[in-house]
Amino acid sequence: MQGQTEHFHWQAPRASIARTRPLTETVEKELVAIQKWLGFDSAEHGQLIWLENKEELQALLDFPVPSWFAAVTQPQQNRILMVVGASAGQEQLHKTLRHELVHWGMQSVGEQGWAALPAWAHEGIAELWAGQRQLSGMEVSLAWPAFRNELPHLGDFATGFGREPYRAAQGYALAHAFFSRLQRKYGKDIVAQLLAELQKGTRFDRALIQVTGLSLVEHENQLREELGSLSRLLADFYPQFFLVITLLLLVGFPFAMRRRKLRHQAFAEKWAQEGEFLHLKGEGTEDNPHLSK
Repeated sequence: MQGQTEHFHWQAPRASIARTRPLTETVEKELVAIQKWLGFDSAEHGQLIWLENKEELQALLDFPVPSWFAAVTQPQQNRILMVVGASAGQEQLHKTLRHELVHWGMQSVGEQGWAALPAWAHEGIAELWAGQRQLSGMEVSLAWPAFRNELPHLGDFATGFGREPYRAAQGYALAHAFFSRLQRKYGKDIVAQLLAELQKGTRFDRALIQVTGLSLVEHENQLREELGSLSRLLADFYPQFFLVITLLLLVGFPFAMRRRKLRHQAFAEKWAQEGEFLHLKGEGTEDNPHLSK
């Protein structure tokens, strides 16, 4: 099935139309908000192609597709490719679409500005908007590897994220944390300010210095210190701690109840034996035969 929005000619398999049509109808409103956030006035026109599975995605690409791929934005081919089957639910599929629309909107930075952004920055900006902190259902904690000084560096993801899903998820999470921290410290317009510098032909590391006064290395070091702090480590483990306690309680509850039941039975039997003994001895009172005279 095919259709048209203001910026996209879209197509989708008939079997997936119930999932794709409602999301396609959100594209234009979402793109307007994204362009405003990025600091651009207009967006490119192109194709939005919904695919059933990753086999269909592979057939359209000229490079091996990593297992964790759920979508691809290709400015050179003027298209966004979305894999419906790669998302477990509608919410995840929507977040993936929002992520890809940020990539689409960032074309307005120009070819030189686009090339000036390392791969991790492209993904970090998209993740910041989409609010998606999981990759292929994999949630990654950065605090523990940062605390142990085992966290990879942003530079490791300058040209890509590799084929291994966990490492890719770690790179996405780290990139998201970088831009999330920038936005927290410098305000929601920080991305637009950086992209404005890139439009002028400024390198990314130089743009960071001009906008924030600190270099990329300084920002990354501060981020790593923040992620590796004891408070961040405790914050990351706090939900898991209560989850473990809850699971232990759920597992242990039947055993505790059985033990309580056995103790109650033993006590009742002992009480009955003592009562029978007192009755045979003829002891007790008329009001309460279990009380001694």
